[in-house]
Amino acid sequence: MLIAYKTSHSLNTNIIDSVSIDSLIFSVKDLSGEQKVNKYGINTVISKRQYNSTGNLIAENYLFEKGIEFGYNTSRQNCQETCNNIIWESEGTLYSDSIVIIGAHFDSYNLDDPDGYMNLLSPGADDNASGCAAIIEIARLLKNYKPIYKMKFIFWDEEERGLYGSYYYSNLAKENGEKIKLYINLDMIGWDNDNDGMMEIQFLDTNTSVFYATQAIKFCNDYHLVLLPKLRNGEAGSDIHNFWDNGYSAIGFSDMIDYYSFVHSQNDLIGSFNFDYFLNNSKFALAIIMNNAYDVKTDVTDNFINDKLSLYPNPATDYLNVITKSEKSKFEIYSIIGKNILETNNKSVDVSHFPTGIYFLKSGNLVSMFVKY
Repeated sequence: MLIAYKTSHSLNTNIIDSVSIDSLIFSVKDLSGEQKVNKYGINTVISKRQYNSTGNLIAENYLFEKGIEFGYNTSRQNCQETCNNIIWESEGTLYSDSIVIIGAHFDSYNLDDPDGYMNLLSPGADDNASGCAAIIEIARLLKNYKPIYKMKFIFWDEEERGLYGSYYYSNLAKENGEKIKLYINLDMIGWDNDNDGMMEIQFLDTNTSVFYATQAIKFCNDYHLVLLPKLRNGEAGSDIHNFWDNGYSAIGFSDMIDYYSFVHSQNDLIGSFNFDYFLNNSKFALAIIMNNAYDVKTDVTDNFINDKLSLYPNPATDYLNVITKSEKSKFEIYSIIGKNILETNNKSVDVSHFPTGIYFLKSGNLVSMFVKY
């Protein structure tokens, strides 16, 4: 049931700066058993979230109660006897039959205790309390805003067992003709061993997934996030595959560029995180959600005045307009691999014949990125 009224004013892009690393860390510690949570009037710890365990049930209830606390339509979706997805929903004001979803699995796994019967911990801080914490923080910041599209925040159960939760949801969605505009999957977003900021955006050539993957890189650039996103065609063993398999547009985040030796062990704890990286990945996910599901308040004129080199519209389909205070009149366009595509003196550039992808426009010492769709 909906227990809090959401105001209908536009989002300001400054909300990105409100993402709190303290809130993110707090949620990870709750879910990974590194601090006590109060459930049913009892202080306890979620020491493991393996399927059919007490910890998994406590985590499930923790997420359910958090959704109600934020004021979302909150429900459990029973997938099978031991599997329950937690879903938070907010109705769309304009496109109520088209849905944007962000999801992360909340169960955990320990390779040394595959059935969860031993007294071994399965904290799963990076895998995947990190993704869950980012969604909790995003939902907290968006709780007082009405989305244009129907918005769902979903926590998948039993991903580690075989992608059961997302399999059930995505198959049922296809069967029911559910219109999913975009699914974003967060699975391990806190580990950056060499502090290079590199992360993966996973996609397949399914529906418009390629567009959303390239669009994401644009948002990373627009919001000046300290990340180096790398496009990856495909990803094995993640909930995102169930959406691709059912023909939906979907992209995913992952930190697995750097090998994480603590995965599926007792040592997957918050102490291994790179907090700046975790914060920027969470901001990145928020940027994608707010620009695809909400009415984002932007003052184009102000942006053009403040920026030294602005491109509009971005993404572009036919013409790209260049607005700059620079006296330079020569513009050079390069592909993402650095190949010179075009040189022109026109501030309205015909890009209709460009293949879909990411490009850079250079004017003197100024460079700006744009996406051709």
